[in-house]
Amino acid sequence: MSRSVRNGRALALAAALGAGATLAGAAAPTKEIVGIWRGTSTCVKSEEFPACHDESVEYDVREAAGGTVHLAAYKFVGGEKQQMGEMDFAYDERLGAWTSEFRNTRYHGLWTFTIRGDALTGTLVDVPSGHRVRDVAVRREKEPAK
Repeated sequence: MSRSVRNGRALALAAALGAGATLAGAAAPTKEIVGIWRGTSTCVKSEEFPACHDESVEYDVREAAGGTVHLAAYKFVGGEKQQMGEMDFAYDERLGAWTSEFRNTRYHGLWTFTIRGDALTGTLVDVPSGHRVRDVAVRREKEPAK
């Protein structure tokens, strides 16, 4: 094979891979998830996670770098809004869903969120056991009229 043919194939492959990466990032439907979401995060009752409590939640989702989104999670306790944490989500084209895997000293979990219009549903799965821990059902808050 001549050098120019090899170089041409290498350039074509690089262009295809580069286009795929760009399309994958551009394909992330960030506009569908960005916004304020309110609803419930319900425990899947099990002996494995006895400390789990059902919660009224609010998720504030904003665009982040590279086609990802940043989610700030809040719960309401006695009518008071309390921050639970923040994490980044990436769009998984294979699943058609937004995912975020996290790990700390006590827990390793995977959040998965699916959007259908103004409804977001999701789950939290305990990675080591594969068991579902939480179900999420929230709705997009309408922006106030300006």
